[in-house]
Amino acid sequence: MSTDSSNEILTPQFIEHFNNPRNVGIIENPDGYAKVGDQSCGDFIQVWIKINDNIITDYKYKVFGCGGAIATTSVASELAIGKELREAIQLTDDDVIRTLGAVPENKAHCSLLGINGLRAAIADYLVKDNHKKYAERMFKYKQAGYDIQKHRDELVKFLVALPTDAQILDVGTGKGHLALAIARKGWQCVSIDKSEEELHFATLNAVHFRLDNLIKLKEGDAKQIDYPDKTFSAVCCADLIHHVVQPDAVLLEMLRVCQSGGIIAISDLNENGEKIIADILKQDGKEHPVLGWKMEKVKQWFEKKGIKVNMYEKECETFVIAEME
Repeated sequence: MSTDSSNEILTPQFIEHFNNPRNVGIIENPDGYAKVGDQSCGDFIQVWIKINDNIITDYKYKVFGCGGAIATTSVASELAIGKELREAIQLTDDDVIRTLGAVPENKAHCSLLGINGLRAAIADYLVKDNHKKYAERMFKYKQAGYDIQKHRDELVKFLVALPTDAQILDVGTGKGHLALAIARKGWQCVSIDKSEEELHFATLNAVHFRLDNLIKLKEGDAKQIDYPDKTFSAVCCADLIHHVVQPDAVLLEMLRVCQSGGIIAISDLNENGEKIIADILKQDGKEHPVLGWKMEKVKQWFEKKGIKVNMYEKECETFVIAEME
């Protein structure tokens, strides 16, 4: 055993990783990259990772800092390589310390650098990988004649009269297309969906477009919206109504949480849009069940409640815009 300048005992494993750090270097065209720490005032690392079939195949790094940062990041790289993403992301500084036998107390803060760098690089990969799939999907639908972003932007235009501090609810997040369109206009947006998986994808999309500061994603049931009456200046949804068995229950909740003088803006697939979606899903071996109402029935539902409503036809969707008194 040996000691450092603070007379803290260093384990043989610590000394070995400090003297012979593993996996030092740079990866050209990495799948994930991260910078962790502050080079101007302390320890700082850069991390590059390669991923193949959901497994981390390489982890390279550069350390600017003390021996603790070097040794602990060296161990983190060895622990990460060969692991599936779901295993790698569960690694902690305790795993690093356990592998080294011990870390001097004044170096304990360094034990997180390699793990934090790993997590940040994985997050970078997930955002980029998700966006690649997102962009491919958007392009595929656009080539078939359904421009999803254009339709979401068209729906948001009906909110143009709202003040910049308006609170807007998006019901049925999906991949986050509508929430992104709302946030691009500078509004705060709450978006709810009952699917954790969809909310995960929407989170990655919001981070990629750097709009996560404007979008609050929440797990929630459209038939039991967890907000008080008249909370929102506008309530919107896109391509949701045809998915739900009880559209009237969803519409009642949207009506309840919308303020007087507010707007309820709804869009859903028309026959052309349904055909395009069904054809694309069929290519992937999937079906596109239509369970809810057509938009004409949605319009009639609002009219029966004495609410002023307009309906507009677009290329692939029908819009129903209800104005609250």
